[in-house]
Amino acid sequence: MLRSILLWLTQRITAVLLVVFLGLHLWASNFTTNWAAFLRAIVDLSLLALALVHGLNGVRTVVLDYGPSLAGRRFLSASLALLGIAGFLFGAFGFWPLLVPP
Repeated sequence: MLRSILLWLTQRITAVLLVVFLGLHLWASNFTTNWAAFLRAIVDLSLLALALVHGLNGVRTVVLDYGPSLAGRRFLSASLALLGIAGFLFGAFGFWPLLVPP
């Protein structure tokens, strides 16, 4: 019960933070100079992480509406967690040149 409440709350919090970080991303992309590349990379990585958590949690919620067994729910949660980690690492690889100075 507590876990489902926390996941529901996580969905709402990530939705609000996505709007905030999307605004920061648009501002950083249009109004900052090259010295702010590290800041832009941090904002973009945060946006990526929030989008993955929000989206994969939503997919989990939709699939759980079909009532899979306990083993199916565990497999689903583990699979989506691994997919999220892999997606974040793949996305972070693209930002690596911005995070590490030459």
